[in-house]
Amino acid sequence: MPFEHTSSAFTFTEDGIRKYAPRKSGVYGIYNSKNWVYVGESKDMEGRLYEHLRGESDQSARILKHTPTHYAFEACDADTRTDREADLIAELDPLEN
Repeated sequence: MPFEHTSSAFTFTEDGIRKYAPRKSGVYGIYNSKNWVYVGESKDMEGRLYEHLRGESDQSARILKHTPTHYAFEACDADTRTDREADLIAELDPLEN
């Protein structure tokens, strides 16, 4: 798993986000069984994942058309999360970034 500090995959559902996604600064990746779909960064990962899942973000339609099933995340501070997001995008080549 390319995300540091976490070895778990979490279900991209209301329940999976509520139980595991932190209300912290960091980066996250959304994926299905075949592809990484989207990598993003946020000051509140839980809130941002809910926005994607509920169709409330600008990226939601593009993300949801790939039927994502899981997400991963990594907490990091505001000073490093944009660079970390860029590194993960380059490494994972998600479909919708």
